[in-house]
Amino acid sequence: MVNEYALISLIAAMTAFFIANFIYFRNPKNHLNRMIALLSLVVSLMALAEFSYRLAETPETAYFWLKFSVLWPLIPSIMLHISLIFTNRTNILKNPFSPAIIYAPAFIFIGLGIFTNSFLAAPVYEYWGWTYGLPQDRVVYDLFSLWTVIVALLSSSMVFIEYWNARDIEKTESLYIFLGLFFPLVVSLFTDYLLRDLSIKIPELTQTMITMGLVLIAYGIWKYKFPLLTPTLAAEKIISTMPNFLILTNKKGNITRVNKSILHNLGYHEHELINRPYYLLFSPENTFSLERSLGEYMEHQSRIIARDGSEFDVIVSVSPIFSLKELTGFVIIGTDISERNKALSKIMESEFKFRSVVEQTSDGVALADKTGKIIYWNHALEEITGYKKEDVINIPLSDVLYELMSEENKKKISREKLKKVFFNVFKNKRLPEKFKMDEKEILRSDGSSKNVHVVNFFVEKSNPPLMCTVITDMTEHKDFEDSLKSFLAEKEVLLKEIHHRVKNNLQIISSLLSLQSSYVNDEKALDLFKDSQNRVKSMAMIHESLYQSQDLASIDFSRYITRMATELFSSYADNVGNISLRTDVEDVHLEVDTAIPCGLIINELLTNSIKYAFPSNQAGQISIKFYQNEECYHLHVIDNGVGFPEDFDFRNTRSLGMKLVTSLVDQLDGTIQLKRGSGTEFIISFTELVYEPRL
Repeated sequence: MVNEYALISLIAAMTAFFIANFIYFRNPKNHLNRMIALLSLVVSLMALAEFSYRLAETPETAYFWLKFSVLWPLIPSIMLHISLIFTNRTNILKNPFSPAIIYAPAFIFIGLGIFTNSFLAAPVYEYWGWTYGLPQDRVVYDLFSLWTVIVALLSSSMVFIEYWNARDIEKTESLYIFLGLFFPLVVSLFTDYLLRDLSIKIPELTQTMITMGLVLIAYGIWKYKFPLLTPTLAAEKIISTMPNFLILTNKKGNITRVNKSILHNLGYHEHELINRPYYLLFSPENTFSLERSLGEYMEHQSRIIARDGSEFDVIVSVSPIFSLKELTGFVIIGTDISERNKALSKIMESEFKFRSVVEQTSDGVALADKTGKIIYWNHALEEITGYKKEDVINIPLSDVLYELMSEENKKKISREKLKKVFFNVFKNKRLPEKFKMDEKEILRSDGSSKNVHVVNFFVEKSNPPLMCTVITDMTEHKDFEDSLKSFLAEKEVLLKEIHHRVKNNLQIISSLLSLQSSYVNDEKALDLFKDSQNRVKSMAMIHESLYQSQDLASIDFSRYITRMATELFSSYADNVGNISLRTDVEDVHLEVDTAIPCGLIINELLTNSIKYAFPSNQAGQISIKFYQNEECYHLHVIDNGVGFPEDFDFRNTRSLGMKLVTSLVDQLDGTIQLKRGSGTEFIISFTELVYEPRL
């Protein structure tokens, strides 16, 4: 059965193992992270061993796991290593004897614990399970205890001093490291050694306490993104990741260190450069002396040589390194400017092309810098405004534009107000809408005027942004536009006159038919005259609507239908006494080529319903519906009269009216349907006719 004390050790082992993974994968390249992760892993193994010997069923099994737990001396050594990294004492770690000094005692104690009984005695069973016994000869054990206390105090004091001197977030990190690593160690030394010597029996708490400390550190990493980079670690990271070429030399100029950019971009191996003179890396034609930098920071343009012999343009900066006022070496930083030089060459080429194009264009182009002063004024702008380039360069753009304004516009805004507006424009890098594009009249330097189109915008890709003003001479265009408007106005008057005359001629024909019908006594002949007269009237109304309309190409067909139906009802006043008219017409405009045949169709069908649908002055209703569905028009002429006979075929009849209807539907490329029932319903569907332009 697992006792609660063994279970605590198992939980500590699992927690420490999880924390080891969490801290390591948080930043596996960080030396500090790796060492804290290693500490967590060792603590996890120790806690697992503690769980195993506490739960052992025999002294032999317990003793086996106690022997495994003698790896514990690694923990103080790792903590010392962590404190040296954290407190920026990595120069100590670079000493080749440092690892031996830090870890040798631990491995000595581990060896004595495994191969002798001078470190651990036979296991002892207590109320919390098996635990370690102390040997009769405690020399080794006491030396280990003393060494542990010294290492713990040394490590914790270094971190505490770091905490005392730190500020802001670094102070918080130092506190978490101190409380997480060294405070638990001090507590465990008190409980595992001092209380044991006083014969006070309590379970070992070292692994549990250190695990709790690691939990605190993990919390700090999660909440505050610890561990932070210490100054040395930061410097190491910057050096290893900086894209510039970095070379450290001793005071004789021999290379002592290079960064990854030198190795990766130039193709060298580190051993090929160390202890070699720095100047072998640079072109002989562009050599420089380190001693010149002793007085001050020095910058020099040179060419650095790659391993394959290729060369790169670089800006080299050299700074001396002093320690206690004594020169110890130099820092050489090279910035690759090959791409910059290529870009500069392209910019110069682009500027040449820009000037070539802009100087040839007929549009005037001006550029103003961030202060609002003109820095470019092309030849076309000289021609448009009359102002020469040398007269306007370095003059505020607002002043030049004010001089170009017409007298009428100058009354609307003063020079000072315009200057203030442009000041805000350049300050905010934003143009008011009225400034972006406008057409106006300008006054040239000789007093003559021109109509121009002005566009202002910021060239955002320039650094800093430039304001560009493009002025297009619209004088000829304006004159042409005015003449075109005059020409179109004349044509409009002429076209209206034509429609008016066509309407009058059709009215004359209608009047002649009316006069002629007064001499006709035959009812059938008289009826034919009236039908022809109504057809002529329907066409005359189309032309009348056209010359009265603002748009000479189309007419408001809804108004036309209503008017024509009213005219027909008036024409057949004797027949429509008990007939009501209902119209349901959408607001639709039709071109004349479609309106005339459609108007004749309505005239024929409406006339047919008035004359034949309601015999003997029968009461009834005639409905006209006209609407558009997408590009298709639909006409319904409906009456609730007697209807057509069942055997009547409107497509094959001797009736002139029905022949005319079917012919006009064909002319419209439409379809016609007849619905019989309680009356008659004709449904005509068609699309607007599209004719080739007439010459």
